[in-house]
Amino acid sequence: MDSIGEICISFSGTYAGAGMEELAALYDLIEKQTSQFCNEFSIACGPGCGTCCEHFMPDITDLEARLVAAYLLLIKRDDRLIERLVEERDSTTGPCPLYRADSPYHCSVYPARPLICRLFGACANGDKQGNAIFRRCRYNLEETMPLALQLGPDVTVMQDYSYALRGIDSSGGDGEFLPKAILAQLEQLSFLIAMIETDRSNPDDTPTPQAS
Repeated sequence: MDSIGEICISFSGTYAGAGMEELAALYDLIEKQTSQFCNEFSIACGPGCGTCCEHFMPDITDLEARLVAAYLLLIKRDDRLIERLVEERDSTTGPCPLYRADSPYHCSVYPARPLICRLFGACANGDKQGNAIFRRCRYNLEETMPLALQLGPDVTVMQDYSYALRGIDSSGGDGEFLPKAILAQLEQLSFLIAMIETDRSNPDDTPTPQAS
């Protein structure tokens, strides 16, 4: 297994699978739109920069945490990452326990990374008048992105994506800091995966009754 699509298939028909496909579709849309936005306005992080991950701890929804937990259990299979989450269970300030300085993307779960990680430095915010505003990331000392952009109301902003996420997350909560949120989902999914694998390895072998 090596893709988010395969994770969605694995949990199809379960409570955990509810919303996963919609979340994956939302992430695909975000990747496409933020790439277009960054290309149009020449926005890019500095070479090798991962400073935002070092100084920030995301708060994420249950659905986001579930996808990351599934990625850790089914694709990464790295106990050290889970141990790091346990060590940072109560951390609220960063660095993110999934941060990897030696990775090109600086993230251990990059394909499953949460919403804020996809949008930070790559998306505009909305102002009180409903217009979009982009401001350079304060860590972008290389100045590889514009200082500020005043955009119109037709540009998709962070708030729009946040509303879309909450529209598909049935938990209805405001989110929890990343370590605690993922650990809670890891506990639930570990049990569910064990049940799924047991069902697959022990098919119903009840004999067919003989006709009388």
